[in-house]
Amino acid sequence: MLFTRSIRADVARAVKTLVPSVLAGALLIPHTAFAREESRRLHAGAVFVMSNSTDAVRGNEIVMYRRSESGALSLVGYFPSQGKGSGPSPTSTVFGSPVPATADGLGSSDSLVLSRNHRCLFAANAGSNSVSAFRVYPTGLALVKVVDSGGIFPVSLALNRTMLYVLNSGQEGHLAAFSVNQQCELKAMPEANQSLAAFTTDVFPNPAPNEVLTTAAQVSFTPHGRQLVVSVKGGPASAFGGRVVVFPVDEKGMIAGAGTATSFSVNEQTGGPFSFVFDDQERLILTQVNSTTAAVYRIDEKTLALEAVGSPISTKYPFPCWIARSGRYVYVVNFGHIPATNGGNPDGPGVIVGFTNIGGGLQDNGVEEAFPDALVGNHGIDLTVVDAGDASYLYFVQPRAGKIGIRRINANGTLSALGEVGGLLPGVDPFAGTNPGISAFQERCFLQDPDSLSPECSRGSAQGIAGY
Repeated sequence: MLFTRSIRADVARAVKTLVPSVLAGALLIPHTAFAREESRRLHAGAVFVMSNSTDAVRGNEIVMYRRSESGALSLVGYFPSQGKGSGPSPTSTVFGSPVPATADGLGSSDSLVLSRNHRCLFAANAGSNSVSAFRVYPTGLALVKVVDSGGIFPVSLALNRTMLYVLNSGQEGHLAAFSVNQQCELKAMPEANQSLAAFTTDVFPNPAPNEVLTTAAQVSFTPHGRQLVVSVKGGPASAFGGRVVVFPVDEKGMIAGAGTATSFSVNEQTGGPFSFVFDDQERLILTQVNSTTAAVYRIDEKTLALEAVGSPISTKYPFPCWIARSGRYVYVVNFGHIPATNGGNPDGPGVIVGFTNIGGGLQDNGVEEAFPDALVGNHGIDLTVVDAGDASYLYFVQPRAGKIGIRRINANGTLSALGEVGGLLPGVDPFAGTNPGISAFQERCFLQDPDSLSPECSRGSAQGIAGY
């Protein structure tokens, strides 16, 4: 009897001790699940922006932002590329008089590209003629390797699985090929390189290594990987008409024949092909910067020439340089008015305009949004779209303000403002000082004597954006 009472007492004590523990464990389970969900919500992806700086100490850097499920960005850190960017663009003389276009240091699109699996990031270092390869981690970037770009002034990158092409826009222009392995390492493939001399004879040479308003702007593989496409804005000799060149590509991703050029014309409202994306039908949606238009083109599989689909559509504002797509919606960033030094025109602001790809061309969908910061020279520059499950977001660089703008893309293609985030060095005021003022800035920062740099070289020049 005594033994039974002792067992009962022991059991009671055990239950008394065990129940709170079980209850505590039961409370911990949902708490842990909530913590995991909260972590996922706060670490859904990332956005990367290139500083494009020529700073003597820091050089070019990749600024990494963590992206939450709500689209918000939070700064992760700055990761050196061990190369130099272009810095701000010198004053242009291509129009016959000094025109400051300092915000667009590269005159290109896709200077920063991310692999499809989001593991590798590649950056063009225009000022040091090199390309940096990074491995992407949730907490930051690891520099894998820096390679020679194979030419002068690299400004755009095209990635297709195991092949990377670099567009060097300096001098006569050049495409350099690299193989890419699973560790994001680059290996030069000189046998697949291609000169662009036959397509860039009218590029304006000043300021060296070429005037960015006339150079080759973007290189990209077609979605199926059978062609490589290059846009060339074109210089004064062509009345700024420009051309798009399509190269055939073999099963390894290497150029396998001569390029076919399709010429463009200001008179036909197609002058100055710049940035492009592809739709689900593998058609080219192209901005035409010298005509303030955008248009859709089909690539003929036999001739590799471009065939217009519908008519060009006005982008409403000057210099529509960058483009991004989310489903059937297309967004173009207009650089904005570029003033002469007499201040006759307003300087900017950049404006985002939206279109719907209706199959037979582009249709205005009413999106028209000026860059938010009321700063002199807050030009529009570079953007990217992140399609993330049930939501899509648009991110755009504000180089003059040193900020990234954030917009949610609604189901009907309209945009909802989600604020902006800093972390970038603000850029040059193109109206700074009086003559000679900005007009005296006519030599690129990376070509200047390091001991007597122009004051503009200490300012920001962010350009290049990618994300997931």
